[in-house]
Amino acid sequence: MGWDLWLFYEINTHWTSPLFDRWMPFVSHYHHFQGIVLAGVVFLTLLGRFRERCFLGLVGLSLVVGDMGMTDGLKHLVNRPRPFSVLPGVRQVEEGKISWSDPSQGPRGKSFPSGHAANNAALAYLATAFYGPRLAWVWLWAGLVGYSRIYLGVHYPSDVLAGWLAGAFYGWALCSGAAYAWRRWGAQVSPRLFAAHPRLLYARDRRGEKPQEEEESRIG
Repeated sequence: MGWDLWLFYEINTHWTSPLFDRWMPFVSHYHHFQGIVLAGVVFLTLLGRFRERCFLGLVGLSLVVGDMGMTDGLKHLVNRPRPFSVLPGVRQVEEGKISWSDPSQGPRGKSFPSGHAANNAALAYLATAFYGPRLAWVWLWAGLVGYSRIYLGVHYPSDVLAGWLAGAFYGWALCSGAAYAWRRWGAQVSPRLFAAHPRLLYARDRRGEKPQEEEESRIG
């Protein structure tokens, strides 16, 4: 697609700066955030309430169902090589290193869709589904991660767009399924928890005065 290649080269080779060369690899790679994520998971698991534990459970499930299932399945089905392996003149931006693509080495990797974009879009959907507008900024983070994948030369814009759509889809599917299951069987499984949390997801009362979770947090 013409727009795909045009936008890829614009982001990867023209809309660049030394600052982005330093920060985009940092944003893009999970290992920079492993300590923070692990600390957050432990904190919410040990000290969080019912809602926090449900949120963590669905995030974990999204990585299994979405990342290891849906996006990996699509990668193998489409089998689109990464742009740096087939296109000339691609900047390969790594931490402390910038090199140029060499298509003569042959196609490598699987590009479509972007797993990073999908994972972060799913996280953004789950965060806003559970906690409402106060965590809407996570969508900006998902957008930045997706942009970084193009900047580094490892994904086309269409890979990232497909990843965002896929992640939002399975984030929605998991939220909808969990909410339905809780409404359907929550009272039977745990009457006390269901009384305190009749709705699993974020909701504002009809008068728009207070989020329901604020009322529920008084109960436990």
